[in-house]
Amino acid sequence: MDSVSQLVEYTRPGDEKYLIVTGRGSKLRTNFYPPMEFESTSSGYEIALLRIETYFSFPNINNSNNCLRISIDRGQNWCEIEIPIGCYEIDSINDVVQGFIMEKYGEKEKEKHMIFVANKNTLKCVLEIRDASTIVDFKIENSLRTVLGFNARRYQKKGKFESENIVNILNVNSILVYCDIIAASYLNGIEAPLIYNFFPNVSPGEKIVSQPKHLIYRPLTMNVITSMTSWMTDQNQKALNLRGEELTLTYHIRKRR
Repeated sequence: MDSVSQLVEYTRPGDEKYLIVTGRGSKLRTNFYPPMEFESTSSGYEIALLRIETYFSFPNINNSNNCLRISIDRGQNWCEIEIPIGCYEIDSINDVVQGFIMEKYGEKEKEKHMIFVANKNTLKCVLEIRDASTIVDFKIENSLRTVLGFNARRYQKKGKFESENIVNILNVNSILVYCDIIAASYLNGIEAPLIYNFFPNVSPGEKIVSQPKHLIYRPLTMNVITSMTSWMTDQNQKALNLRGEELTLTYHIRKRR
């Protein structure tokens, strides 16, 4: 086939479909009535993900890492703190902790006894204890220490204590998008119906709109599609917790070229 014929072949109108699936949560199942049918050809059809819309709602603080104990009277009484599930940075964690201290001991006690601050150079957290009677206890179940990088111990005496480990404030490194009607890709050497991966370029709580700069089409595995399931996980294939937020995925199906 000469170059002109190739151009005509590639620009000739063909069967194309845009699919928009939407729902709440990170796993969406869509049933098609009637089923989508594609003619059986030697080349077949392929699909690409055009756009993702949702919110940066997946939490880094949950029931497994949200607890802290503080005493301001050398351990005679304790303030038990459970940070609400959500998306936090170190300064917002500190704000919540100070709120608990104010509620228990009064507004004048805010940031009087201890604070958490980030060390952006070392990627660690600094606990500053501001009076000798304060104790911060990380030796409890579901401790906040796993996020802030501290060891399982009690910190006391006036001074600054830098976490022994790098903070784990963001446990999602990449968001993976799957679709069960495509030929498998490979994830860590294992076949998986992976169609796209990305990380949001917005802050927690903001709207995510991700559009691939270069579309990558994957072959469809069937000519008649009665249903399709799409889902998202983190880099460890753990289901992404969108906390009930809306997820919208836009796909494009075309004849393979």
